[in-house]
Amino acid sequence: MSTQLPSTYDPAMPMMEEPTRTTTAQPSAASEMPTHSDMDGHPPIVPFKERVIGVAKKTRGTLLAKPELKEHGEKILQGEASVYDVHEPPARTE
Repeated sequence: MSTQLPSTYDPAMPMMEEPTRTTTAQPSAASEMPTHSDMDGHPPIVPFKERVIGVAKKTRGTLLAKPELKEHGEKILQGEASVYDVHEPPARTE
């Protein structure tokens, strides 16, 4: 008496194809580095530390009614000036 095991091949079922593998990674938008031509027209990125100082100078200039200090703070926030620029206070007349 011979026992026949069921075959795993079924002609009615479609054959599965092996997945295609590529050897090179496809670039994605997140992994691409921006070029300098992409950055034209954008304001410079101001570091966090300089933004904090710029906001502080702008606020201080507003509260103490010192427009030159406020303008310097605004220029720092826009990236036009540095926190290391020497801001000379006006000479006192007594």
